[in-house]
Amino acid sequence: MNFFENQERSKKKSVQLIAMFILAVTGIILAVYAVIIFIIYQYSGKGHASYPGIGNDIFKWIDPQLLLLVGFATLCIILGGSIVKIIALRRGGQYIAESLGGRPVNSSTKDPNEKKFVNVVEEMAIASGVPVPVAYVLEGETGINAFAAGYSPNDAVVAVTNGCLQRLSRDELQGVVAHEFSHILNGDMRLNIRLIGLLSGIMIITTIGSIVLRSSPRSRKGSPPLMLAGLALIIIGYIGVFISRMIQSAVSRQREYLADASSVQFTRNPSGIANALKKIGGFSRGSILKTSLASEASHMFFSSAIKTLFATHPPLVERIRRIEPSFSGNFAEFQKIKAEFKPKKAATMGFSGPGEQIAINADNIAGQMGMVLPEHVQFSTMLLGSIPPEVRKEMSDPLGASAVVLALLLNEDKVEKRHQIKNLEQIAAGEIIRHTLLIDKVIIGLDSNLKLPLLDLALPTLRQMSPAQFAQFKQAITSLVESDGKLSLFEFSLQQIIASRLEASYHPAAKKQIYKSIEPLIDDAANLIAKLAFVGHADKTVAQKAYDAAMKRIPVSAAGSEPAVISDISFDKVGRAISHFAASKPGVKQVIIDACAHCVLFDRTVSTAEAELLRAIAFSLDLPLAPFLTDTDSVSY
Repeated sequence: MNFFENQERSKKKSVQLIAMFILAVTGIILAVYAVIIFIIYQYSGKGHASYPGIGNDIFKWIDPQLLLLVGFATLCIILGGSIVKIIALRRGGQYIAESLGGRPVNSSTKDPNEKKFVNVVEEMAIASGVPVPVAYVLEGETGINAFAAGYSPNDAVVAVTNGCLQRLSRDELQGVVAHEFSHILNGDMRLNIRLIGLLSGIMIITTIGSIVLRSSPRSRKGSPPLMLAGLALIIIGYIGVFISRMIQSAVSRQREYLADASSVQFTRNPSGIANALKKIGGFSRGSILKTSLASEASHMFFSSAIKTLFATHPPLVERIRRIEPSFSGNFAEFQKIKAEFKPKKAATMGFSGPGEQIAINADNIAGQMGMVLPEHVQFSTMLLGSIPPEVRKEMSDPLGASAVVLALLLNEDKVEKRHQIKNLEQIAAGEIIRHTLLIDKVIIGLDSNLKLPLLDLALPTLRQMSPAQFAQFKQAITSLVESDGKLSLFEFSLQQIIASRLEASYHPAAKKQIYKSIEPLIDDAANLIAKLAFVGHADKTVAQKAYDAAMKRIPVSAAGSEPAVISDISFDKVGRAISHFAASKPGVKQVIIDACAHCVLFDRTVSTAEAELLRAIAFSLDLPLAPFLTDTDSVSY
């Protein structure tokens, strides 16, 4: 099942979730109505002026008007509880992590376990082609557990408990983080957040029952019915909780098996995740969390976060045996087990340069979207090691991270650079300019293939800026880009990535899927592919052939708008095309990214310019594009 199929599957799961929610609410309404009828029956002494003969004829227990009133009131309460929670959850993954007691981990942390965690998260992000999530640690939790949360990869966080950091080796931690990245790549996070919001409304009935029970006067005549009503509402509420657990289980159990399998695929190290699960089974506290809020979010954790009769996760033994069929099921034996996995010796990998062949089939690009290969992880590790320590240190706070991004935009020409700085002085503080110039001295001559990875690594810290700081940051970027009156391909790519990966944190808005077919977007497709053909092939004849090969990947019914001659398409048209495809269904995105890949790989080489533009397109479409790896010794980011 590929990335695009997973996206569609996630949407279908959302429909199933709504259906289960409606059934649960219907059952609760009928139960509350039965309680109300019971109260009337008790107060009337087996009869009431409005309900003559109640108790004698079952059909007289059904009052459509009362049922409608009770249904409306109950629905308002449940939906009100869900809406309040959903509004709170709009803050995304960071809100969930902090609600559960999480603390963001600074990339410059001196704690060796936290540093190990941050490095693993960064490696997996670069390897998979998704934005680097913010790393969180749940300090007060000694159980071994983790989760990923967010509405999209652009606001995702990956959190682990303190027990996870303290008790897992690097390989085991990497297996757990890879498992969570599978949830990020497969679109599971948005479904998880929706589930939290919906279930909060169902669980509110228990709270109301508790209030009624506590407030009912125990000494006055007639109070027993109220007390019984409160008790009944608590019971109904717990039935709702039980239903919630069933829904959580139905949503999460099968996905955990898939995420475990993906972790093994990503790392090619089955011992990593298997041993992490064994440690959970052998640890007295297991994966249980102390925070009371773990109950409503239990479906999104790596392993069971609460003790419940209706498990939200598959049994540990079953999960382990799917990875290691020979596992005996005795967790006490784990202390005697030593990981026998020996990582395959990695080939020396570098960046592909002009004229270097890249042994990858363009037909496989779309199908491999969202997949991570161990070679990608090896490459990301090497890449992170290539970044100067001074630059990594600067990215620990918003000021330094801003300066890193601005330094990437400085022109190598000294005269033009002075002009850029002069314009920047009109809108930016002196401190940010000083930091930018200091970083510029370090990254002069830095491999151009490292520029976009540096931007990726800066994004988690940049999300910590206030809205006012972000507005000033965007203004500074615009000043540097427009100083020479021209827009380079790198500048365009950087602006697109900032807009798609960072701006959503400050101006969240759901992307509406307007285009269900590529038919109305054929002109946009032609512009995107023509631009890729132009920047990637100096020979116009080859560029035309690359364009023609790519356009053949577009469905025949959509053909007919192809330009006769390849030319340099304006960035305005490219930007407009990207925004249109960003508002399309996954199937449409699959068609266009497949066509773009065939254009880029027509000559079996990937230039830096092609890679920059293709990444900008993929990132703006929320598609995880991993680095291009060769089967020889080179790689293109």
